Amino acid sequence: MINRYLLAMAGVALLAIAIFFSAFYHTFFIYVPAERMLIIISKTGRDLPPGQIIATEPGQKGIQLAVYGEGRHFVLPYFYETRLEKIVTIPPRKVGVVTSLVGKEPPPGAVLVNTDEKGVWRKVLPPGKYRLNPYAYKIEIHPAVEINPGYVGCVTSLVGKPPKGRFAQPGEKGILQQILQPGLYYLNPLEYRVQEVEIGINQVSFTEANQIRFPSKDAFSIAIEATVEWELLPQHVAQVISEFGGKEAIEEKVIIPQSKSIGRIQGSSYGAKEFLLGTEREKFQTTFTQELEKVCEAKKITIHSAFIRQLSIPDNLLLPIREAFIAVEKEKTAKFWEETRKSASELERERALITQRRAEVKAETSAIVNTIAAQTEQEVGRIEAETQLEVAKKEQEIAAIEASKTVLLGEARATVTRLRGEARSKGLELKIRAFGDNPRAYANYMFARELPPNLQLRLIYSGPGTLWTDLGKTGGLDGLTRLRSLQREAGAATEAAAGGQEVPTGADGASGAAEGAAGAPAR
Repeated sequence: MINRYLLAMAGVALLAIAIFFSAFYHTFFIYVPAERMLIIISKTGRDLPPGQIIATEPGQKGIQLAVYGEGRHFVLPYFYETRLEKIVTIPPRKVGVVTSLVGKEPPPGAVLVNTDEKGVWRKVLPPGKYRLNPYAYKIEIHPAVEINPGYVGCVTSLVGKPPKGRFAQPGEKGILQQILQPGLYYLNPLEYRVQEVEIGINQVSFTEANQIRFPSKDAFSIAIEATVEWELLPQHVAQVISEFGGKEAIEEKVIIPQSKSIGRIQGSSYGAKEFLLGTEREKFQTTFTQELEKVCEAKKITIHSAFIRQLSIPDNLLLPIREAFIAVEKEKTAKFWEETRKSASELERERALITQRRAEVKAETSAIVNTIAAQTEQEVGRIEAETQLEVAKKEQEIAAIEASKTVLLGEARATVTRLRGEARSKGLELKIRAFGDNPRAYANYMFARELPPNLQLRLIYSGPGTLWTDLGKTGGLDGLTRLRSLQREAGAATEAAAGGQEVPTGADGASGAAEGAAGAPAR
């Protein structure tokens, strides 16, 4: 029983301790979630000086300038009060203009200040997230400056000293000479104003009620329709904008009044009739364009064309001028036809002359061609005769050479045949002489030489008796051994003959034996 009581008391104690520590942790550790910041307000410390709303130094009472980001932060609730505020988010293509309520006092008359001074900051906040104390800084979000393709930005400084020249320098107020190319710029809208100016080719048309009207030299009312194309180059944007203003102002102050003024001045020097003629009308067009280009060039505006499209002349003047013009043209046409008829007869005569001359040239050409052909044929015949003569001479020389070659070849073949026969007979004579001038021995030697090496002979002595009685006597010397013995005896006889000795009659016997062995018929 006592153990249960003690366990219960211990559990209650642990629970109390856990609750205490949990309460202590959440009371003294303040959690700051994402996209939030923690503002600290001190309940104790020195009072703020008059006019100061934020505690910028340690130990001062009130809202503290420093802020804390995401996470947990230890704060004593007895001494400090806390507040959660949203962080400052500058979205894309926007800038933040900061007004600081704290910092040093700015110089007198300053409109924009540095980041450590009180007032509107010169520096802007580009897109991003910032932890700035909302009680110390006020932030206004403005669009960034975006220059589209085909445009440039003319920048005007809104703060600074008065400019000393046409354009404002750094620290001066007025239009800057430097322009902004297409892109995105984060500029302070309280410091700069940017005017987007189109730099392409623009058109101004003078039509209907806006026609250029003027009296002609002979006091007739003339109206013309025209189109002027002009362009403002980037390097002249700042100067033209500072002098005249934007595109509409340029057209209203320069293009339209100058076009009408030049049209009236130049057109008044021409008579109404001259505007109908191509030459004078083209001259007026050229003069109008050149004068307008010259005037606008001095104002840094480029004129690409000034085209006069239509001229309006009163009908009471146009009809008689037109009839007179048509009459003149008819007269010119009649004269032209008369001249054409004269030209036609002259043309026929010239054609006849041409035909005659053509026939003469053809006859002369034919004669020249025939002459050249005859000369050519004669020359060809002469060349052919000379060629045949040369061929005959060469053929005769070739025939002589062939005959000489045939004789020489015959003699050479006869000599070769004779020499071969002599050599053959001489060789045969020497071979027979080697056998002691015994042709039969030589014949036997040649016969034995041609026998195959594996030939076996058996000598059968043919004595008194018959074949059957001699068969028992065939076991004598091997025939091949006997043949080789005969060859050795023939060789000995040859050496003896070479040494000048007589050949023994045994050689004849050996030869006869060999011959008999080879030629004896088998029984």
